[in-house]
Amino acid sequence: MAQPPMLEIRKDEAAPSEGVVNLLPCRVQHTGSLGPSSAYWNPSTDENDTRTAYLRGRRLQGKTAKLPANYRGLVLQRKDDEQNDTEQPEVIVIGEGGDEGSAPRLGAMHAVTEFDKMVVWSHDAVTDASVDPYLRSVEEWLKVSDSIHSYDSADNGESK
Repeated sequence: MAQPPMLEIRKDEAAPSEGVVNLLPCRVQHTGSLGPSSAYWNPSTDENDTRTAYLRGRRLQGKTAKLPANYRGLVLQRKDDEQNDTEQPEVIVIGEGGDEGSAPRLGAMHAVTEFDKMVVWSHDAVTDASVDPYLRSVEEWLKVSDSIHSYDSADNGESK
């Protein structure tokens, strides 16, 4: 059975632009091209820093969530570039039973945009971090990341 390719994240020569990610509570069943986004997406901000937008006649309210200072987000796009054989050396992997196999092929994801904040939208009311599954999952992953990458000072640099 063929293994799926391993992915690497590549930054192109041109630095990715700074962007804001919008998490919308909808599913779009369209794969074609679109006209200018201003025709259907024009959010406004009030004095309480609450964002309001209308999408297909439905009112959405958004809350801006910032990533912690030592984190950054990336929007990635998979590009099917052809890799030369010089880029990926031939590697043979020997399994537990002594079976030989080739190493998985490398695929590439290219950074399109970097972000340090995202807007989480919900229907008719501003979302609450304790209830919203997207904000909760981001907070949980940040905790997991902190525990994986943190070091105990008593261990003198050894990981937990």
